[in-house]
Amino acid sequence: MYQQKIFELSEKARQAGKSDAFWESCNDVLSASGVAGFGYGMMPFSIDATINGFSNAGFFKHTYPSEWEMTVEEGAAIDNDLSVELIINGTPELIWNDPSLLEVASEDQLQQDDLEKDMGMRFGASLALDRNTFGQAISGIGLWVSDTRSDKEFAQYWHQHRKHLYQICHILDEGLRGRHAQLLVALTPRERDCLTYLAIGLRPAEICWRLKISEKTFEKYIKWAKGKLRARTRDHAIAKALVLNLIQP
Repeated sequence: MYQQKIFELSEKARQAGKSDAFWESCNDVLSASGVAGFGYGMMPFSIDATINGFSNAGFFKHTYPSEWEMTVEEGAAIDNDLSVELIINGTPELIWNDPSLLEVASEDQLQQDDLEKDMGMRFGASLALDRNTFGQAISGIGLWVSDTRSDKEFAQYWHQHRKHLYQICHILDEGLRGRHAQLLVALTPRERDCLTYLAIGLRPAEICWRLKISEKTFEKYIKWAKGKLRARTRDHAIAKALVLNLIQP
């Protein structure tokens, strides 16, 4: 059963369009495997995270309950998540109920861990998924399993489901790196056009002539794109868009 669903999901990952349907399909397959919620994140550049913070450097999409969203502040969801820091630094897999993780946690990370445990998010795993050849576009996912009630139960669950959960998560990652990158950053066609032309070296005036827009309108598109990409400069936005596969010059 799992292999058939995984095959169908893999096909959807390669299909253009219907990104929301792809996300829902991933959620359905993970739910059928006992995952109550998941959070996927991608960090274009690790040094960006070090300098500007995880929440400014990366992108995060999740299916966790609204209680989690309201309780854990938007920035803290990444900035105070120990698993994000460890995955960026090269840890391949973390089991949430591993007590040794808390030995290296900061006060803010311990506080977030307590908040999540109070909401019942005690058992799960965070997985490093991929990074490109240059060590960029680092991605990972957290899988929350709510039905297990003890360390022993989760160990049994993980032993049984680990292999196909990895397969599903890598398919999700493939889709978000490729055909469905817009799920992370929803650039408009005009915003993509402006960044693409900048990436190949055209000057703003040349881009405006090609797109038949004013320079004022061009600057608006760039401003909006920078906001969506959490970029500090125009060059920063281009770099992020390239690494996230949002533009293909």
